Amino acid sequence: MTKNRNLKLSNRPSQAFETRRPSDYLLRAAGSTAGQAYKSLAIERLGIEEGDAVLDLGCGTGGDLGPLLSSIGSTGSVIGVDVDATALEVAHEQYADPRLRLTVGDAHALELDSFSIDRVYVDRTMQHVAAATTVLDEVRRVLRPGGRVLLAEPDWRTLLIDHPEPDLSEAYRQFVVGQVIRNARIGSELPRLVQNADLELESVSPVTVTYTDAIDADRIFGFARVTHRAVKAGYLTPDQASRWLGHLEGPVFFASLTIFVTAARKAG
Repeated sequence: MTKNRNLKLSNRPSQAFETRRPSDYLLRAAGSTAGQAYKSLAIERLGIEEGDAVLDLGCGTGGDLGPLLSSIGSTGSVIGVDVDATALEVAHEQYADPRLRLTVGDAHALELDSFSIDRVYVDRTMQHVAAATTVLDEVRRVLRPGGRVLLAEPDWRTLLIDHPEPDLSEAYRQFVVGQVIRNARIGSELPRLVQNADLELESVSPVTVTYTDAIDADRIFGFARVTHRAVKAGYLTPDQASRWLGHLEGPVFFASLTIFVTAARKAG
């Protein structure tokens, strides 16, 4: 792999990690081995039946639309909603299916009729929303009685990255939890939040995703980009950042993150 020479930290000549978030980030995440580790369980727990109307809330570039479309049969439908019109254009290019409708929308105020959806799939969207309780109220509103919602979200406090200087790993994790992710603890909060939204909690399954290749992990975590921000925010010095990234580029790497797959049902 050609090394990117755009980022220099404390006289570091070059480094292998990406310096800009790629446009195909969500498709990468969906197609990765780590992503598939929890996504297959999530689709299974959603319990889609032939003919169901399924909402993919925060569908992005459409990384999960294929499995959803494969589950609904010839009479079902999938609605993909996202705030990012550009991401939806990518999704539209990936799928030309009469059973699929893609629309720009706000998860806090869905332009969908009440009681119109059988299944709601939410994958790593709740960690970014402004008001999780409002989104869950909207999910409950659009679900038909007996309908199910599946939410797959990490708790970023579970992010573990091995490093010979553990304090650098901890500083990096604290920056991610405190500054990078809006709702960094949402994965472990959802069992409480769905019940507060008057949804019946069915199951919670923690799935720990592991990485032993730094380049593969970087395609998900963006080590260089986040480290630059951590330096600017004062969580790491430039010298610490160089040592941090230098070891991550080495021949031995390990990281893990736990994603909580939470299923809930609307009574009725």
